[in-house]
Amino acid sequence: MNYLSLDKEQLLSEIDNKTKAICNMGKQLSAIAPTFETFDIFLIGALNRTVNLSNAYSSLIRQNNFIAAAPLVRINIDTLLRLFASNITDYDRNTFALKVLSGEKIRTMKLAGTKTPLSDSNLYLEISKIEGMEWVEEIYQVGNSFVHLEKSHIFSSMMITNEIAREVSLTIGIHDSFIPESEKYGSAVWMNRIIDSILLQAQLWMYEKSKRFGIDIETLNNVH
Repeated sequence: MNYLSLDKEQLLSEIDNKTKAICNMGKQLSAIAPTFETFDIFLIGALNRTVNLSNAYSSLIRQNNFIAAAPLVRINIDTLLRLFASNITDYDRNTFALKVLSGEKIRTMKLAGTKTPLSDSNLYLEISKIEGMEWVEEIYQVGNSFVHLEKSHIFSSMMITNEIAREVSLTIGIHDSFIPESEKYGSAVWMNRIIDSILLQAQLWMYEKSKRFGIDIETLNNVH
């Protein structure tokens, strides 16, 4: 989908629609096989996190609270990277999930066939090598500027009122009127793309599992 052809409210509606679709994935997993595997449990936790963060994001943007909404873009990338990690280690997905559920940190695991640890920086570098996913590295780093107290937060509380006189207005308040509309719009575009990528990771697992159980994955579209 060309998200740039949509306005901000349409972008938020897209996020809301994806939330509904993700909520249905638990039923689709059950339709493949009645007994959940370990990775199913890991995936459900990741998707539950995604729908709650996405719902919070769209609600906060509508409430003109970009300061609270913006970090959620970066946190959703965190979910994407950890789902992606499950496919690039020496472990099969179920073993990977079991190790995570047992408390092992993903950053201590290694990229398959190497000694490279799966730190966040290595994860976003690896996923950015995939065609169509080159944007992850940049958006991860931009998102960090809203997670940590940096210049983005300082500038969001000020607005230049007179460039010649070097006058600025400063604010403390529950609003985001000092933040350019283009920045809010851009965050909604990237939030959609991140959720799409999380959905793709989930669908790849569902495809793998459907193939093992002899299920036509297309039939899952009829599960509600």
